[in-house]
Amino acid sequence: SSAKPARACPCPASREPFAMKLLLLLAFALLGGLSDAAKVHWRLRKSWQSSKMARRHEALLFARTTASAAARHRAGASLAAGARLVEAMKVVHKTAYWGQMSLGSPPQPFKVIFDTGSGNLIVPASSCTVPGCAPHKKYNSKASTTSSFVTNEKGEGSSEITFGTGQVSGDFYKDKLCIGDSLCFDANFIAADKMTTEPFQEIPFDGIMGLGFKDLSMGEGFNIVDDLSSRASQFSFFVSDDDDS
Repeated sequence: SSAKPARACPCPASREPFAMKLLLLLAFALLGGLSDAAKVHWRLRKSWQSSKMARRHEALLFARTTASAAARHRAGASLAAGARLVEAMKVVHKTAYWGQMSLGSPPQPFKVIFDTGSGNLIVPASSCTVPGCAPHKKYNSKASTTSSFVTNEKGEGSSEITFGTGQVSGDFYKDKLCIGDSLCFDANFIAADKMTTEPFQEIPFDGIMGLGFKDLSMGEGFNIVDDLSSRASQFSFFVSDDDDS
């Protein structure tokens, strides 16, 4: 029998280059798409970063502008006493409290700050004519039937006290002190005839009720905490942001 000739492959050889070209085109298209996506992502990222930097720069510029304006305002104009007091009140918010009390018979009302850093009761005296006393209520010993001049155990009848921001001086007195409606007792205190202009001219209270221990007082019998302790085993102060404490 005669051998039959082998048949050629049904897939022509010309189709192989075509397939290769198609794969290359697809690959280039894919790479091009990725490149475009990367470019878009970079543009977005760069734009976001630029926007963020712009906002930060604007904030810093605004802060510098307002600071400069504030500096010019401070340098060019002096604040009124009322405005300074408002600013001071913002600083002492919830760190300083004051309330009402009275001295004498009949009672002479005073607004005092409760100060745990000192140990004496100090109010302006009616004889004080300096600017530090001017805006405040003053104690008039002659108008009280229960007032008396006193001395401490050292025989001293007056004293000068220096605070961190000012100074006062005055004589020692004893008179009826009332806190609230029912708590009254005889107390020794200082009626100041001199008070420095700063800070006393602008403070929103008349005097100082020292609630520190007796080591900070002018002598025996001058400590309000001891006076209160001798009348009650426990006592407290109500403090408020709205009204007097």
